[in-house]
Amino acid sequence: MEKAGAVRQLALIILAYFLIFPCMAKALEDNTSLALLSQYDDGKLYKIDKLLVLQLSGSYREMGRQEGYLLKDLINDYYNDSVINYFIRENNMSYERLALDSLERFSHYPKRFRDIISGISETSGQSLANVTILSRVPYIAPGCSAVFAWKDYSRDGSTVAGRNLDFYSSMEDFINYTIVCIYNPTDGSHCVASVCRLTQLEIHTGMNDQGIFLEANDGSSSGGSIFFPNRITYLGSLLFDYSTLEQLDAAVHSSKIDWATLLNVADEREARSYEWATFDLKRAMPRRDGFLASTNHFVDPEWGLVHLQGDPYNTTIRRDNLLDMGERYRGKFDARAMMSVLDTDIENGGPSGDFTRLKVVALPKERVLWVKIPKYQNWTEVDLKELFLNEQPT
Repeated sequence: MEKAGAVRQLALIILAYFLIFPCMAKALEDNTSLALLSQYDDGKLYKIDKLLVLQLSGSYREMGRQEGYLLKDLINDYYNDSVINYFIRENNMSYERLALDSLERFSHYPKRFRDIISGISETSGQSLANVTILSRVPYIAPGCSAVFAWKDYSRDGSTVAGRNLDFYSSMEDFINYTIVCIYNPTDGSHCVASVCRLTQLEIHTGMNDQGIFLEANDGSSSGGSIFFPNRITYLGSLLFDYSTLEQLDAAVHSSKIDWATLLNVADEREARSYEWATFDLKRAMPRRDGFLASTNHFVDPEWGLVHLQGDPYNTTIRRDNLLDMGERYRGKFDARAMMSVLDTDIENGGPSGDFTRLKVVALPKERVLWVKIPKYQNWTEVDLKELFLNEQPT
């Protein structure tokens, strides 16, 4: 009897393996695959679990029209939540002031980026002024972290990049408006992926079809809080126009920034950090060959800066924590290890906290992004090779 019972129990386990486990695997597969929601002209809107992935193709105006049409309802909701409720009603900002500042900024953009915003306005049902205001809502944040591992620090020697984007707690209401937007221009420019909010034109987290990854952090704690509205340093242009880090380096050194910024870039072989004040620019060399951590303060000794008073936004603590974690994970960095680093809170020796609104891991060699929106969407893989349509030669 005991033997018969054991046989029946084994049979049930085997049955469960074949019936239940495939269902679990299928569920996981469904959460990581692109599901087409809608299409307009050559633009397509996909979903991976709750993460929206927007694939655009055509001229810049055509891509703007595709975005406006495919995201029309969400754009209207986002405008009401952010501009009307948050900025105007809760913070007593004037619509006229918001429109004037945004339209002035818009007038300075290169034509192709003005075309994107104009296209969005044409099909979204929102005026040009409204779309320009909305496109500037998620501007560069004061508490971000970037970390890169390559050479002896990564598992296979190629670059693994990670970034946390931090916002004020009140911005948490807008987390569900985060998307991955894929631009496939037909003018010969590079294809570019941007992890951003709806209609956001400035690219602060992105990668192009050549595997160049870019992320930008606020640098005002070291570089000052002077803003030059007559300077347009559109960081996205670096991804659309340049194929190598050497080309990008020349472009950066040929420009002036409008606001103090830490610009961190990488390809599959290395990462670089630019500490970019409105009055000067220095490339900060990594303290360790193969590992780079950058937060919100300048570290190049040539600046001659003293220790930051009060450690604004825990910028020095976050960087020190990342440097320590770099040694802990030396030789083990891959996508999963980087996710673990970005998911570690400051109290436990990491860079994250309740203020972290977006986390991204990038694999330049594989053209893959992993995206996490805390409290909304867990780590989700986005394979850009499937979404880049017009990859250009270097």
